[in-house]
Amino acid sequence: MMIRTSGYIISSILLLLLTGHEAVPAGTRTAREIIIQADILNISVDTDHFIPAILDTTLKAGIRFGFNLARPFLSALDPSTFELEAVADMNLGPKYFAVAEAGLARRNLKEPTYHLRENGIFIRMGADNNFYRQFNDVIAVGARLGFSLYDRAAPSIIADGDYWGEYSGSLSQDTFFKQWAEVVFVLKTEIFRNVYLGWNLRGKVLLFGREDRHMQERYIPGFGIGETNSNLGFDFYIYYRFPVRTINRLQNLK
Repeated sequence: MMIRTSGYIISSILLLLLTGHEAVPAGTRTAREIIIQADILNISVDTDHFIPAILDTTLKAGIRFGFNLARPFLSALDPSTFELEAVADMNLGPKYFAVAEAGLARRNLKEPTYHLRENGIFIRMGADNNFYRQFNDVIAVGARLGFSLYDRAAPSIIADGDYWGEYSGSLSQDTFFKQWAEVVFVLKTEIFRNVYLGWNLRGKVLLFGREDRHMQERYIPGFGIGETNSNLGFDFYIYYRFPVRTINRLQNLK
C-alpha cells in the first residue's frame, strides 16, 4: 500500500510539472488536463485517491444584462440631453456572442434663436467575435446594425433678415427614421463573480433615412452627432451574467 501511494504521489508531481499547472481546488479544468496528460504518457492515476470528490465544471452558455454608464454621465454634463441604454449578450460558445442594445433619448435645447425638442428610441443588433481564450473575459471585434425612430419639433424660431427684419415662427412635430452600421471593439472583464465591466469603441456610418427638409441634423438618438455621415463613440457598461453550467464527475471523463 505504501509503495502504491508513493507511486501516485510521484506520478502526480510529474504530471503537474509536465502540464505547467499548480495544484488547484475543485471546480477548475486542471484535473481534466491532468487526466488527459496521464493518458498520453500512459501513467496510471487513481482519481478516487489522487483528487477525491472533484467536480469538473464547464460553462456552456450564459446571458449578460447591463446598462451603459456613459449615458447618465454625458447627460449630467449636458442637462439638455437625457439618455438611457440597456444591453444584453448571449454567448453561442466561447468565441461568438449575439448582442442587442436598446435605449431612449430626449433633448430639450433652448438657444437665443430657437427652441428644439427631440424624443426617440433606438436599437442596435449584431454579434461579437471573441479572440481571447479566457472564457469569462472578452476581447472581441463586432458589428452592429442600428435603427433610430424619433420626433422633432421647434416651438419657436427667430431669424434675422436684412430686408424683412426679424422673423419668428415654429416647426410642428415631425417623425424621422435613420439606419446605420457600426464596427465595434469590445472589452469585458469579470470584476466579481458574474459581475462585469465593459468598454466599447464604435465607428459608425449612416446608411439611409428620411432627411429633415427644414434644418440640418444636429443629433440622432443612438448614433450621436448627425451633422456628418460618420461618427465615433465610446461606451462604458456594467453587466451581470446569468450562467448555465454542466457538471460532470472526473470518473465519467476516462
